[in-house]
Amino acid sequence: MIVGIDNGISGGIVAISRATGSIIDKTPMPLLHRLGKKETDTRKVYDWITDLNTPFTLAIEEPLRHARSSQAIRSMAINFGKILGLAESKQWDIKCVSVHKWQKRMLGRVPKGKTKEHALAVAYDIAPDECWKKSKRASKPHDGMVDAFLIARYIWDKPPKI
Repeated sequence: MIVGIDNGISGGIVAISRATGSIIDKTPMPLLHRLGKKETDTRKVYDWITDLNTPFTLAIEEPLRHARSSQAIRSMAINFGKILGLAESKQWDIKCVSVHKWQKRMLGRVPKGKTKEHALAVAYDIAPDECWKKSKRASKPHDGMVDAFLIARYIWDKPPKI
């Protein structure tokens, strides 16, 4: 199994089969509130992953080095660090994935400002019957779960180094 993680506060987690690349399970990123800010709830991430009860590789999206605000960079770095710390402490197999690399390989050339729409289209091409909404009441697809799926598929599709 490969577990893709888009680690932002609007991120997601998706587990795919190592054999077929098909989705096993998916969830929006579980969150907790600390000091008036939202953060990844690593306990719930741990429980979700271990409940799947199968060997896995964790594919974590690295935080960007530049963002629109210092608060966005702070949030991405904290959430990445929390998940990476959890994975390292449990000695899980970890693959850190650059957003630029997975997007280039999985999405190709995308016009500026169209990444989310293109990612959703690619996700539907790969898994046409999948529902990408956060819940039955949601009206639009969850970008974090879409990205987490494509991150996992990036690792799954990546040719082995010889």
